[in-house]
Amino acid sequence: MQRPGIASVPSIRPGHTGLSHPHTLQTASDFAPDLIATKPVKPCDGGVFGALNLLLKKEQILMLAAPGRPRQIIARPMNAPASPASASSRPVIAFPPELPVSARRAEIEAALQKHQVIIVCGETGSGKTTQLPKMALALGRGRLNAQAGERGRLIGHTQPRRIAATSVARRIADELQTPLGEVVGYKVRFSDRLSPGASVKLMTDGILLAETQTDPLLKAYDTLIIDEAHERSLNIDFLLGYLKQILPRRPDLKLIVTSATIDAERFARHFADASGQSAPVLMVSGRTYPVEQRWRPFEESRDYGLSDAIASAVDELWTGQPSGDVLVFLPGEREIREAADHLRQHLSHSPLTRGAEVLPLFARLSQAEQDRVFAPHTAPRIVLATNVAETSLTVPGIKYVVDAGTARVKRYSLRSKVEQLLVEPVSQAAANQRAGRCGRVSNGVCIRLYDEKDFAGRPRFTDPEILRSSLAAVILRMKALRLGGEGGRVEDFPFLDAPSGRAIADGFALLAELGAMNEAQALTPLGRELARLPLDPRVGRMLIEARERGALREVLVIAAALSVQDVRDRPLQAQAQADQAHAKFDDDKSEFSGYLRLWQWLQDAREGRAASSRRSMPAQEDEKGESGRATAAQRAAQALAQARRMLQKQEQKNESAPGQNADFMPETAPVHPPAHRLSNRQWEALLRQNYISVRRVREWRDIHTQLRTVAAEHQWRENTRPASYEALHKSLLAGLLGNVGCKLEEGQHGHAGSHGGEQYLGARSIKFHRHPGARLRKKPGKWIVCAELVETTRLYGRGIAGIEPQWLEEMGGHLLKKQLAEPHWEKKAQDVIAFERATLYGLTVYSGRRKSYAQADPREAREIFIREALVHGMAERNVPDDWPRRLPFLQANARTIAQVQELEHKSRRQDVLVDDELIYAFYDAHVPEGISNGRDFEKWWRQASQANPRLLTLTREELMRHEAAGITTAAFPKMLRLGGVDCAAAYLHQPGDARDGLTVTAPLFVLNQISEARCEWLVPGMLKEKIQALLKSLPQKPRSRFVPLPESAARLAEKLGAPDAFGHGSLTDALLQIVRSETGLDVKRADFKLDMLPAHLFMNVRVVDEHGRQLGAGRNLAALKAELGGQARGAFQALAGLKAAKAELNADAAPANPAETPQAPQTPAHPARAALKTEADSGAASQRHTRWSFGELPELMEISRKGQTLIGFPALVDAGDAVTIEVFDEPQVAAARHRTGLRRLFALQIRDALKYLEKNIPELQKMAVLYMPLGTEGQLRQQIIDLALDRAFLMEPLPASEAAFAARVEEGRARLTLIANEIARLAAHILTEHAQAARKVKDAAKAAPEAAKDAAEQLQRLLPPDFITATPWSALQHYPRYLKAVQLRFDKRRADPARDTRHMQEARAQEQRFGRLVAERKGQQDERMQELRWLLEELRVSFFAQELRTPQPVSLKRLEKVWAQVGR
Repeated sequence: MQRPGIASVPSIRPGHTGLSHPHTLQTASDFAPDLIATKPVKPCDGGVFGALNLLLKKEQILMLAAPGRPRQIIARPMNAPASPASASSRPVIAFPPELPVSARRAEIEAALQKHQVIIVCGETGSGKTTQLPKMALALGRGRLNAQAGERGRLIGHTQPRRIAATSVARRIADELQTPLGEVVGYKVRFSDRLSPGASVKLMTDGILLAETQTDPLLKAYDTLIIDEAHERSLNIDFLLGYLKQILPRRPDLKLIVTSATIDAERFARHFADASGQSAPVLMVSGRTYPVEQRWRPFEESRDYGLSDAIASAVDELWTGQPSGDVLVFLPGEREIREAADHLRQHLSHSPLTRGAEVLPLFARLSQAEQDRVFAPHTAPRIVLATNVAETSLTVPGIKYVVDAGTARVKRYSLRSKVEQLLVEPVSQAAANQRAGRCGRVSNGVCIRLYDEKDFAGRPRFTDPEILRSSLAAVILRMKALRLGGEGGRVEDFPFLDAPSGRAIADGFALLAELGAMNEAQALTPLGRELARLPLDPRVGRMLIEARERGALREVLVIAAALSVQDVRDRPLQAQAQADQAHAKFDDDKSEFSGYLRLWQWLQDAREGRAASSRRSMPAQEDEKGESGRATAAQRAAQALAQARRMLQKQEQKNESAPGQNADFMPETAPVHPPAHRLSNRQWEALLRQNYISVRRVREWRDIHTQLRTVAAEHQWRENTRPASYEALHKSLLAGLLGNVGCKLEEGQHGHAGSHGGEQYLGARSIKFHRHPGARLRKKPGKWIVCAELVETTRLYGRGIAGIEPQWLEEMGGHLLKKQLAEPHWEKKAQDVIAFERATLYGLTVYSGRRKSYAQADPREAREIFIREALVHGMAERNVPDDWPRRLPFLQANARTIAQVQELEHKSRRQDVLVDDELIYAFYDAHVPEGISNGRDFEKWWRQASQANPRLLTLTREELMRHEAAGITTAAFPKMLRLGGVDCAAAYLHQPGDARDGLTVTAPLFVLNQISEARCEWLVPGMLKEKIQALLKSLPQKPRSRFVPLPESAARLAEKLGAPDAFGHGSLTDALLQIVRSETGLDVKRADFKLDMLPAHLFMNVRVVDEHGRQLGAGRNLAALKAELGGQARGAFQALAGLKAAKAELNADAAPANPAETPQAPQTPAHPARAALKTEADSGAASQRHTRWSFGELPELMEISRKGQTLIGFPALVDAGDAVTIEVFDEPQVAAARHRTGLRRLFALQIRDALKYLEKNIPELQKMAVLYMPLGTEGQLRQQIIDLALDRAFLMEPLPASEAAFAARVEEGRARLTLIANEIARLAAHILTEHAQAARKVKDAAKAAPEAAKDAAEQLQRLLPPDFITATPWSALQHYPRYLKAVQLRFDKRRADPARDTRHMQEARAQEQRFGRLVAERKGQQDERMQELRWLLEELRVSFFAQELRTPQPVSLKRLEKVWAQVGR
């Protein structure tokens, strides 16, 4: 006896998931065809994988189900001889005359006798399906007509769906007046109603394909009828190609291909005979009742949509009163729900249609809702269906059809590798099939919601499935069976429509992904093992991996669950309740684990231990007790024996209800059943209570049983211990490597976290969303794997689980594309390391993984090692810390290179040191091949250095191209004396670098004492280059006198570089004097364009604190002082203090011989220093002076401390009614404070004169009125007096002794009154002009608000409250002109407002730029900035009042030159 096999498991395909026949209650899966190992195909609302596509092997498990009795399983070897029927049992063959096909009977029978293949096509309802088998019987074919002792053969009749096969078998049996199964029977999955002597066998095309495995030439048949061939599924196309190959070897086999709408000529050419003669085509025209076509196109708008168009069509069909059921075809479940709601509301408005039923018809409906469609009824009915009702299924009572003209069509995207279920217009053939659903009971009407032109433009037929599906399973099967041409080439197989080369390549790519195919497109050992499995390649790959990882038991359950429609129902009226009931099955991050929880719950429910909530359900790892493990071990050991015993049993031991699968019990029941086991009725009630489909659960069990039988046949042992999450999901991942995804972060790649769930980046750069119906309690994580990717309104991933990215490396290592980037030397690893990046179909699995580059490219790794470790290692500190000790040549070479580089920086030449290539060539010549890391190099060096310790030591001669002449310490000193302190000097030749040129590091406390003039001289070695650059910046006339410039610069550098000239005063002033004397031209200082000089010709001052930390650096000394001057002053006082001054004063005042010191008080030799000493001693109580009684005031004081020489600047400080003496570190600050203090001291000497002057300032009252917007009369008077004192007494040179001070008092007393009167007159003029300008501004505020605002801001800048004393006298004299320009501006503005606006914007831009510079320098303004500030006022005069003229030419271009000088 042969080994038992497994019945083929079908796949639910888009457009063909239907509901039960009114007289045959079967599940939605009964509508699915039995497919040969193909990529799972399913509708948008069907199961995940659709089917496992199990093939029949050697024997078939035949399940006989009779009403009212349990199924029985019998074993029957295939091709067994059958006994001919007795004469008494021979049926009466009659052909109904009303069927159009009966009229063509003679012609069809004649063609069938003459030809091996005939093509019969005609309209729906012509009777072909039921009459053609009877014609074959009438011609003497089938077992019924076999002679005694002759081996009878069958008439095989295929249908695309199980329900069609069973219903057609019953109809033919009824017409032959024989019991079902005696003459005419059927064989579909899980059911076989075919007796040994039957002649006509109805079956799905998948069953016939499965039989080719054990009966390659199909010798069990003498006639084959392929019905509904227009469906062009993978099975049909593969079957037609296979039949074309075997027909020449079976000349006795007759083949009839038929359908209602078929491309007859194509089929005829496909089955041409050896002479090239096409197969005959017989057309059967006419139908039972005519169908009227009505075209009702509509334009979708905001107020009128598809639901409104359907309602209008129903109103048209039911004019007056409903008179027949209406079948409406819609593309999907969502459209059905929307249309149902709209129709119910629409029909409720009329009393005649209020009682009409609106029923949905699609695959996800519960069994009870499916049965309602086929149940007898009296009320009018509207059935809203997807294309499940398009073919092979007759909804009873349909008189009218409304066709929306669209359907969801499954297409496999070769680009994204996903199944797309998009709404597309149906083909003409499909539209005609829909129209054929009416006209079965009376004259029909079909309303098409599109126009006739649209229909005419559509393709005649729906694209064959082979042109829109993955071919991986087909290729695997063909390779295993060696079908096709030489070598089993897919391209040579006689497909009706050959798939494209791209589709074939995609199939090979999927097999390569699974590891089933090598690069030579030959099967691998894994591929041969997959080919032996009657399963989809992905499922087979999962099972093989699960076998190795000890997760076979769990994966069998999951694979069976993925092959059927979800057993969990969600009725339209109770979706929330269903979701709540199903929540206990949900897992945290894996829908696959949810299937296992559901499976365990079903077992517990059967035993009366069902959990009512998730909390009461045990975890998967803890739910198996000792008895559970024993049961699992028994199942693994007894699986094959159990399957064989089932074939031999005639009756079930279990007294279960009809349809209960007996092999489920050993799987779920323990060794000793519990006492409270539920009955079948109780169990089914419990399932319905939890919204679980009983029939789909039974189908799940059946598929699981078959899968276990497959595993048992291959002697695979199921795991006895629960598999871990990792082992389970790695097993699933093995078959789903193309369905992984990585969650995109928010905002990445246009991510939008919308209602579709998080967005994931999948393989090949596709983006998909987590399905809204995903049954997970938590978010699955960043990395997920999906059972499938389906595109509807958007691309969704369904059946998801969280995974770890490292699993991808383990499971998909053969698919990873690895790239090495950024190879570099790492001192810690002492190796050349590259960063490895691995991608799986474009998804980055990992990146930045460190890997030794020598493994990928040893030659380049060696080169990098030499360059980065040996050539640049010491300079960049990129070698291990102990290498200078262990490899002494590195430090020696680094010192030699540093010496040569220093010569380069000083000479500002880059051709002294040899380039890196020559140094690399030196090491390359000595280091052996194959050494690319530190360990190998050290090992070699220890041996090589014993023979020659200086093998890798570079000499100075080898590193220098030529000698650097003139590079001496005198020309380029290492220390420069600035502000009395020796500062370190560094040289760098790197144009563009901030440190290019000469960099001097100065301590913070000496910053304010650094002379800007000294910085101009740089060092003697750079003097010639700076002089040449300054000469080059001169105008052409004076510059031409010094041509050639290099020689003149060398001559002048020698002259100015003399010890008595270098560093004295300003270099620019010294050069200016020489240029004037040698050219005789009136060259101005401004003629030296300092902005034309390169940056390295200005000293870069680097300021550091006492710890050596850099506080600031720059080439603009004034800016540095503005930024750090306050800190420098504090550092100076902290370092020097007044104690140093005190010590010096004591030393100066002490006599040479202390013994001769008289006891009486002595007058100090230096009263000023004594005063300083007294201040230092008294601390807060400083000595106050009202007259010059402190002797001569020194200009500066030198203080030595800790080897540093500090310079202080003494000054008189105004104390109100007296003055004090203080020491400052900044000469400018000291000078400013000294002038104020000296003014106070002069005022104290002429108190009487000042009292008189205060009372006799001319026109003070009038001026005070004009000054009121700015301040008080007292403030105005004080400013006039202060300025008069400055001009009368504080002329340079300021008095430094008591005698000079007294003389200056007498001189100034005589002219004080005259000077005060002059200042008063100027102030009166300024205030008068200011008042007039203010009135102009006020008058223009409404007409020109922007100009008025700008002028008001200018007035505020010019006249602050202290403008008389705050403004330099030279600038104050120009104030009347500036204010007059403001007035003229508004007079001119009326003529040309645009010009005024343009000039205003230009002036504002310059002023804002100046304001930013002042802010950067913290309010400090040097002489250049003061000059620029008043040039900006002159610019306004030139813009708005040119007739007033300016003292010097001024323009934006000239200002840019000044800006360049200030910027330095």
